[in-house]
Amino acid sequence: MRFWDWVYKYFNWIGKRILKMFPNIGDSIKKSGIHMHSEVYAALTGLVFIVSLAASITLTILLALLFRSPLGVAITVSIPTLVLLLMVSLPSLYASNRASSIDGEFPFLSSYLSTMVMSGLSPYIAFERILKGSTIFKRTSELAQRFILLNRILGRDPLTAFDELAKRTPSSRVKETLSGYIATVKAGGDVVDYLNKRSRLLFNEMLVGMKIIADRLGGLLEAYLAMILLTMISFTVLYFVTTGFAGVVPFGLSSEGMFFFLYIVMPLLSGVIIYLADLIQFKDPFMDWKPYMVFFATFIPITLLLVVFGVFFYTMLPPYHPLRMNPFTQLTGRLLLLFNIANPPGYMYSSIALSTALIIASLPGLAYYIYSSREYKVTRGITRFLRDLVEVRKTGLPPERSIIELSPRDYGVFTPHLRKIAMELSIGIPLRRITDEVMRKIRSWIGQVLLFILTDSIEVGGGTVEVLENLAWFAESVEAIEDERKRSLRTLMIVPYMGGILSAVTVIYMVGYMAKLPIQVGTFNQAAGVVLPSIVLNNYVMGIVAGKVSSGRVIAGVVHAVLLTLITLIVMLATPFFTG
Repeated sequence: MRFWDWVYKYFNWIGKRILKMFPNIGDSIKKSGIHMHSEVYAALTGLVFIVSLAASITLTILLALLFRSPLGVAITVSIPTLVLLLMVSLPSLYASNRASSIDGEFPFLSSYLSTMVMSGLSPYIAFERILKGSTIFKRTSELAQRFILLNRILGRDPLTAFDELAKRTPSSRVKETLSGYIATVKAGGDVVDYLNKRSRLLFNEMLVGMKIIADRLGGLLEAYLAMILLTMISFTVLYFVTTGFAGVVPFGLSSEGMFFFLYIVMPLLSGVIIYLADLIQFKDPFMDWKPYMVFFATFIPITLLLVVFGVFFYTMLPPYHPLRMNPFTQLTGRLLLLFNIANPPGYMYSSIALSTALIIASLPGLAYYIYSSREYKVTRGITRFLRDLVEVRKTGLPPERSIIELSPRDYGVFTPHLRKIAMELSIGIPLRRITDEVMRKIRSWIGQVLLFILTDSIEVGGGTVEVLENLAWFAESVEAIEDERKRSLRTLMIVPYMGGILSAVTVIYMVGYMAKLPIQVGTFNQAAGVVLPSIVLNNYVMGIVAGKVSSGRVIAGVVHAVLLTLITLIVMLATPFFTG
């Protein structure tokens, strides 16, 4: 007996009750793409609930009898309810994530369908042809697989298959497009005109959506700036007053509480802002993980090495400790304290060393990101090439010959790829084989889509002027959307910079002022050792937030993180000149 059969056989009784309590589970499972019957999933939910209930009862008894912890008992009692709600909500979360992925691809898929239909294919064959681009249209190709299953295998007529797809898809864009297509066919309308106008409408909606996204991100970042400045400055002042005048002030923050706030709560708050920005922003369907892999593969070991040897061993151990006298420790420490030529106060040494360590550790990942980001400019070159291809095609030259004629021109990053295509076309290699190889070398997902549509339009319909004109319009629309996104989000990048600079200047200057007051040296050094490194760390994270907001990619924040860390370092070095 298989596991799912066993679950359904023995836990169907509780699964039926769960389905009565939450009747939307079945519809959510269909839209989520989870290949499981709703009753089986409900039975699985019942099994997980029973297991969590048994674990909760056991933990509650142990906590009540052994530890007598009311808070722990309250948490363990709530576990079964939370587990049940999570299992019930899981299909909806999957459906929402799937809808977001499909919505990101669908405007480009719609332009592909309209181009294929203009080239002479029927809409049904064009829809099935999406499977040829399954490596590009990863999410929407699942719709084509489902259509082939319903139409070719189960014998549904195409309109009925499209109707079932519209009911099962979690994407409102797909549902509206398919429903409109069915209505157009039944009314005897012009299918080509409908698909073309629908594609243009989707791109216009994306353009309008960019402005809405910018407004939402602006409000989010304003709240983030207020929380960062108010909480960090007020907590820091309270902490220094508490530690500096402990004999007079009977209340305040402990070092443990301040450490938890500065090193746990503040970075988590920045992480929440990054997550919320990711939910709001438009995301490319394809994610290039290589810059992230290079960054973490270099940043983590270099940071650990520099912090352990250059910060802990060199600045915190006694002068004649064997680990501090180690030649590598001496070299690392002197490298990190290279900026100490300005003779800053001793309590700033660890923070200066941490700043230098973060900057040095980020340089390899930063260099690779700058190198790889150049490849994303290939889309602009492809757009200019498509516009020129339309004009050359109007002279009567065939598409392949037109490509060869355009190869001497400069299209930026796309130029070497175009010349490779032209050279191989001139010796008789098929265009499909050439572009498949080129697409594997192009990082930009949009660039891959444009080349895929161009190749198919030439294969199917010979690349007529009307089809290429339509494709060039789509490429120019994508470029306009990208430019609008950059313009609308670039100004928002100022907010994290303002937060980082203001918090660094305020806190570091206040620490320099407090150092002049008659406070116990040991107590003050302990407080400064807790606060100042956190300013460096949180400003580095703020740089990541700035990159995510301005470009939509977390890895882009490395540039801003290094800049903000460098600004913080300059503020620390300059503070003694202003505090006397």
